[in-house]
Amino acid sequence: MDTFNGNYFNLDIDLISLVLIPHIEASIRYTIKEFITSVYQEYGHTIMKRKAFLGRKRAFEIVYGNWDKSFASLPKYMAALQHFNPGTVIEWKIEQSLGTPEYIFNYVFWAFKPVIDGFRIAGQ
Repeated sequence: MDTFNGNYFNLDIDLISLVLIPHIEASIRYTIKEFITSVYQEYGHTIMKRKAFLGRKRAFEIVYGNWDKSFASLPKYMAALQHFNPGTVIEWKIEQSLGTPEYIFNYVFWAFKPVIDGFRIAGQ
């Protein structure tokens, strides 16, 4: 980036996210203000909060994946857990949204059979 001319239009979301990835990996609680400071230290230009927010969002997706794709793969992952760990108990908590046909995911709980058996033995 020696030829970077400092023009903030060159600082697009993808470039900003590349600067932020190491910070996201180090601390998930890295603030927007800290992002703006990091970009300034790297490129010598202050970006707007919106651009920092969007760059942060993109960096999170690069490091941790997309929420929608992760959620969509959760049932397949739970099925694999049960298949390869017979006796595994899985419970889903969902609620129907009021006035709409949509459901809201609250949580998923799972316990492996050896853990369940361990609690049974310890409780005797």
